[in-house]
Amino acid sequence: MTIDIQALIAQRPHLRDPLELYARWQRFHQEAAALLPQLRSAMSAEDSRAYPRECAGAIFRLFVSIFDLPGEELAPLGQAMENGEIDFMRLPLGEVPDLAALPVAEDELSRILFLVSRPYFLALRQTFPLDGSQWEDGRCPLCSARPALATIVEGPQRHLHCSFCGTSGTYQFIGCPHCGSTDVSMLNTIMAEDEPGFRVATCDACRSYVKIVESSILDKMTLDLADMASLPLDLVAQGNGYVRMAPNPIALKKME
Repeated sequence: MTIDIQALIAQRPHLRDPLELYARWQRFHQEAAALLPQLRSAMSAEDSRAYPRECAGAIFRLFVSIFDLPGEELAPLGQAMENGEIDFMRLPLGEVPDLAALPVAEDELSRILFLVSRPYFLALRQTFPLDGSQWEDGRCPLCSARPALATIVEGPQRHLHCSFCGTSGTYQFIGCPHCGSTDVSMLNTIMAEDEPGFRVATCDACRSYVKIVESSILDKMTLDLADMASLPLDLVAQGNGYVRMAPNPIALKKME
């Protein structure tokens, strides 16, 4: 039986705030999906770079309402979305558009854009499914994002998972998905006794890490919830000087 957010909060009350924020995102995703037209008929692989203009404004207003954000201050973002000025497909590459009229720092804008764009990416995955495809150079085959999580499956094989579009696929069993290093002396593992089912694969060549989720965990929770449930391991890894390269489901890469 799959665990839900409230049950996870009951099990891990120290994660209440981030999990409740994720619950808001879930509501946003559900309501935004209802506003989106069928992507297969409205978009093509070449021009599906953002929300269709006919629903972009409504999705933006829904976003600021659910997340209780200052709509007037963020109005330039909504206008840019309606005008088709933001290419969502550049976001997984770490490229943030220059919106000079927006009174937020670049890192905050990056977080906002991740949250507001993710229903688009998840819908894109449904339209152009690439699950199971090889992650060339450690990047998602659909949106080119870096991996958020990894799992080990029978074979053994390593699967990488995308936090933007949710696509999962295979990658070489040994090696850093970020810099490609296969020097085993540079590849290590961090484990914590109080986080069973999770561990962290680190790379000393590029000082990055990826969390590994045991497949048994995914019998109980989604990948998103597994990422949220293992937030303490992000703190441990970052406390040891390693960097997360892809955002978690609430748009965090650097944990406070």
